Amino acid sequence: MLKSIKVAILALCMPLAAMAADYKENVHYETLSVEKSKAPRVLEFFSFYCPHCYKFEGPARALEASLPAEVPFVKSHVNFMRGLPPEAQSYLSYAYIIAKQNGVDSQVVDEIFKTIHVQQSQFRTMDDVKKLLAAHGVPAEKFDAALASMPVISAEKAMQDEQKRFSEAGALKGVPSFIINDKYIVKISSLSSQADFNNLVKYLLEKE
Repeated sequence: MLKSIKVAILALCMPLAAMAADYKENVHYETLSVEKSKAPRVLEFFSFYCPHCYKFEGPARALEASLPAEVPFVKSHVNFMRGLPPEAQSYLSYAYIIAKQNGVDSQVVDEIFKTIHVQQSQFRTMDDVKKLLAAHGVPAEKFDAALASMPVISAEKAMQDEQKRFSEAGALKGVPSFIINDKYIVKISSLSSQADFNNLVKYLLEKE
């Protein structure tokens, strides 16, 4: 699995031309035993502590940029990575939510990934997260107010609810995972290029 993910990541970075799609169930995607979403969406489960998610951030952003304006790309941070308490992992869920509220999510995402995977450091307390956001234009007072607000509390709970729902459905076995319309999960190991990734997701978004 590790080898196949590495191959897929490398392939996604290659400027290959898009080929006519011939996507097959259980080869390129799996169909989940859950209800299809009423509106199209792309859901990415990821963890800042996952090295594959760090390497896949570029392809994920390129995918998001390729989507129609009416299709939301939702990033959902998980807290089930081994070796760290779930609460500590949820600190970074809050960091992402508050950063997104303030329009600095791309910068904060890059900084968190860099801190963990390049600098080999961690965010051990909420104060560490607060300092990170302050460095990106969200002062401590504004961070504290956001952290205690219902929109942020609800958004973090929604991440946990989504994590539980898809885990119980047997769909969420690792990260990164890309789920389309709540019904189809991309088999990352099948991807050959960024164009292939984009085209597969487009196919699944339009699939009845």
